[in-house]
Amino acid sequence: MDGINEKLGDIKVIKKIISNVGIGLIVLILFFNTVGTVGAGQRGILLQFGAVQDKVFGEGLYVKIPFIQDVVKMDVRIQKDEIPASAASSDLQTVTSKIALNYHIAPDSVNKVWQEVGKDYNIRIIAPSIQEAVKAESAKFTAEELITKREEVKEHIKANLTQRLLTRSI
Repeated sequence: MDGINEKLGDIKVIKKIISNVGIGLIVLILFFNTVGTVGAGQRGILLQFGAVQDKVFGEGLYVKIPFIQDVVKMDVRIQKDEIPASAASSDLQTVTSKIALNYHIAPDSVNKVWQEVGKDYNIRIIAPSIQEAVKAESAKFTAEELITKREEVKEHIKANLTQRLLTRSI
């Protein structure tokens, strides 16, 4: 009988160890799903059941509700895009150029950009804006003026782009 009691005692100990390990794993999973970090040059967008919230996490540690909230990270550092653009001058000459643009998302408005456009904002917003700005400003100059007044044309395109992109928090 003592052998049977010892075996039952061993089984109880094993069951207790297994349950403690299970509880420990659940606690670890919940902990790691609760805490995260946002890297340098990024902002974290809080999603609750997939809906964008007003809360934007800055660089560093954040806390969220596991399985209910999620955090999407977006880069707010300066980025560069080079877009080929073609337009017609005022004397109807076709002008082709390659436009380089340095830009960044407004850090406080990343949730708005995510909600309205998503991560591919450079394809949906920036490239078309460059095309439109180049066409609008090139039409004001002759082909010769586009070459001789290069700095003036550049400033006009820059002002046009700034106006278009600031409304989109870029």
